[in-house]
Amino acid sequence: MSLNKALLNLKFDKRLLDLNVKMGRVTQEEMDANDKTLPDLEAQSEKLDIEKEDKDLI
Repeated sequence: MSLNKALLNLKFDKRLLDLNVKMGRVTQEEMDANDKTLPDLEAQSEKLDIEKEDKDLI
């Protein structure tokens, strides 16, 4: 796989998104369109209480 193809596969990767926007690889419109294609996984998530977790460590 070429580097260019690998970068295209990571175009919307959260870790690279800021860089891709700064370099002009991704526009706000592309990000919005991509966000609409993502499934809603809220029902499969677990809410964490960070303050409670911190107190449990003490």
